[in-house]
Amino acid sequence: MFYRTEQTLVNYLCIQLVGIDAFSQSRIWMHAHVTLSGFQRYSLPEALWILSITLLSKRYVFHWGKKVFSMYYIPLILALGFEVFQYWGWSAGHADVQDLWGAVLFWGLGMWLFPEREPKISLFKNMNIHTLLCTGTYAVVYLAHVIKG
Repeated sequence: MFYRTEQTLVNYLCIQLVGIDAFSQSRIWMHAHVTLSGFQRYSLPEALWILSITLLSKRYVFHWGKKVFSMYYIPLILALGFEVFQYWGWSAGHADVQDLWGAVLFWGLGMWLFPEREPKISLFKNMNIHTLLCTGTYAVVYLAHVIKG
């Protein structure tokens, strides 16, 4: 988060909690002690979150009326949707081909890495630690995006 703009939602919330001075001092320390490439700063974190929500979503389905959707498509749709919205200027940020490649690669890795052998469970049927982790991870992905200012 110290390599992202203050307009990133999670940074905005952090600044509201700890104040701009503490946040700025932490950012200065991080930049002085940890050097990251552009891919490591911007594309890799999103790709890792896509991997995480893919692994957490694979066992769930989502019911919309009489239709049933497998949740394992949602991480890829989410990542592609964010990039399309950025490209068309509907959301803040910069559409990036590296983000697309990272999302597709890590989504595919998540699908291949641990094949789901359990029966599909409705995401909101019973709230438990697994469903909270799954929905919470989607919230984290949302918080990592830039808010329009």
